[in-house]
Amino acid sequence: MIQSAFRKFYWGFLFIMIDFRIQGFDILPDFIGFILFAGAFSILASNSEYFSSARNYNFPMIILALFTFYETPAQGNGIQLGYLGPFGIIIAIASIVLGLMVVYNLFMGIKDMAETHELMDIYTEAEQRWSQYLMLQIALLLAFVLIIFPPLAILYIVGLFIAAIVLTVRILGFMKVCEESFSDNINQNFT
Repeated sequence: MIQSAFRKFYWGFLFIMIDFRIQGFDILPDFIGFILFAGAFSILASNSEYFSSARNYNFPMIILALFTFYETPAQGNGIQLGYLGPFGIIIAIASIVLGLMVVYNLFMGIKDMAETHELMDIYTEAEQRWSQYLMLQIALLLAFVLIIFPPLAILYIVGLFIAAIVLTVRILGFMKVCEESFSDNINQNFT
């Protein structure tokens, strides 16, 4: 069961961290990632209170992520509010806050499990991945400030794109390590 949960986390992170659009449609929709997270939180809820908390924040994220499945492609110059207008800003702010709460509780739940199973390398890496994820989200918010300096903003956004890919690969690798480590640890305890 734990293997299944970490596979769901793996695929869930792939969906929520990669934003690839064709004609305004998200090819890897975030709501699917949050649905996968929901399945994993259900499996792991008995292992840590953090997973139960994450599950509570995750449900509204599934609904909010539905609003980002399609975004009108940018047309013309200037800052655009998107097809939802000011309502889109409220959705964006709620999504950022709830998304951070989901991921925070996810990584803290992994830390909790790692401490219980005495897997201190997993414990340490969960803390690192959370910190890196938080820093990336803050950096993404700062990108809006740099829009007033277009040449600098372009370089910054390219750097963020590279950082997001690197972090995505690291988080996916970490989920694989968690899947193997927790499975091996549980199997050793039963033999």
